[in-house]
Amino acid sequence: MMKRKNEAEESVAPEGVEPAGDLGPETSVDAAEGSSLITELERLRGREDELLRALAEQQNVVRRRRQEMESSVQYAQESLVKDLLPVLDDFERALKAMDGAVSDSMRAGVALVYDRLVRILTAQGLEPIRPLGEPFDPTLHDAIAQDPAPDQAPGTVVEVAQPGYRFKSRVLRHAKVVVAGSAEPTEFSEGGI
Repeated sequence: MMKRKNEAEESVAPEGVEPAGDLGPETSVDAAEGSSLITELERLRGREDELLRALAEQQNVVRRRRQEMESSVQYAQESLVKDLLPVLDDFERALKAMDGAVSDSMRAGVALVYDRLVRILTAQGLEPIRPLGEPFDPTLHDAIAQDPAPDQAPGTVVEVAQPGYRFKSRVLRHAKVVVAGSAEPTEFSEGGI
């Protein structure tokens, strides 16, 4: 055992090299070496910031592209639905014109096609705006006339000339309406309103 202990002591410090010992507060790092380490650390932190910004930008690009794709799909559908609105109007006019003028079976057949078209468009996100009896709302309605209606409050929709539609919560076409006005005629002076 004694021999082993002496061998360990001899192998600890090779010739010409001092043992490192414990690195305590009295150990000093060369000033140039310390400055170099600090500079390198600052450079690495700057590079890390650049990489984090690049990663965030990449995530933003991916998110924007996804939103643009969803938006373009929605707008493509919106365009098709908007083109079909006159067909809905034509069906409604045809059904009104058929009342009593044609056989019930023919009217029922046209009504069936109309109902199917409405169901398909509703399933895709189309909602009708039929504001009869509701207060006028300029975000949903276009007033085409004002009619004195003594039995209605002023500003109430008394007739829907053309229904409006929303598509996925966005107004696709405003409802064209007649609004109740005051029963008294409005007088204007010559100097202005």
